[in-house]
Amino acid sequence: MLSELLKHPKALLISIVAHIVLLGAFLLNADFSSDPNLHRQGEVAKTVKAKVVNSQQLDEQKRRKQEELEAKRQKELEKKKRVEAEKEKAEAIKREQIEEKKRKLEAAKKKQETAGKLAEAKKKAELKKKQEAEVKRKVEQQKKQEQAEAKRKADQERLKKLEQEQLAKQKRLEDEKKKQEAEKRLRAEQERKRQEAELKARLEAEETQRRLSSLRDAYQLAIKQKIERNWRQPRESGKMPDCEVRVIQGPGGIILKVTFGACKGGSPTYRRSIENAVYKAEPLPRPGDPVLFERELIILFKTPADN
Repeated sequence: MLSELLKHPKALLISIVAHIVLLGAFLLNADFSSDPNLHRQGEVAKTVKAKVVNSQQLDEQKRRKQEELEAKRQKELEKKKRVEAEKEKAEAIKREQIEEKKRKLEAAKKKQETAGKLAEAKKKAELKKKQEAEVKRKVEQQKKQEQAEAKRKADQERLKKLEQEQLAKQKRLEDEKKKQEAEKRLRAEQERKRQEAELKARLEAEETQRRLSSLRDAYQLAIKQKIERNWRQPRESGKMPDCEVRVIQGPGGIILKVTFGACKGGSPTYRRSIENAVYKAEPLPRPGDPVLFERELIILFKTPADN
């Protein structure tokens, strides 16, 4: 029982307090006389009686107290169980809340980490995008610079080419001008030489013509005189007309044929005398220049009286 009471300190405390109360009541009801012995005897008798009574009462009280205490203990136990259950429930709720809070914290942490990761990923993506944009910008800038440089070089090359073409054109024009001037001078020189040659040729031709004309005249005169020297005037009377005599000669002045052209009024005897004179003049005189040789000669024959 003591172990049970020790398990329930409240019940033990109540039992002790009850015993103290009973002891106090007993002391208050005690009759102290002058005779100590009697007093002690009576006290003893009372004490014994009181003890018997009190023992029963105490046992009853103790039993009741125990029952009360048991009931109270049961109530306390049930209360404790309820409290513990509530406490456990509260602790379970608290644990659940803690777990929930922990889960929430974990979720928040994960969310935060996820958000952080997303933010970091977003930041990295933005940084990468920015870097790519920067690289693209630099590439575009480099491309523009290269295009500008290429355009500048192309412009320089085109300008240089234009300058070269202009210089070449100017040189061609100068060369053409020089060529034209040279050709002009050449043509002028050629024209001068041609004119000089023409003049010289004309002079030479004129000289030659004069010479040939003189030689021709001399040639024709020599033929005519030789024919006239061999002509024997017929004994016919009357006027003897002028006659056109056509002589075909061969090399060396050989006479091949003699015919008459205009010879109006001439008698056959007159014509025969002229023909005989021509044949007698064979060979005919040679010209002073071979170029004056003519196969066919036309001689106007006149009588010596008309010469």
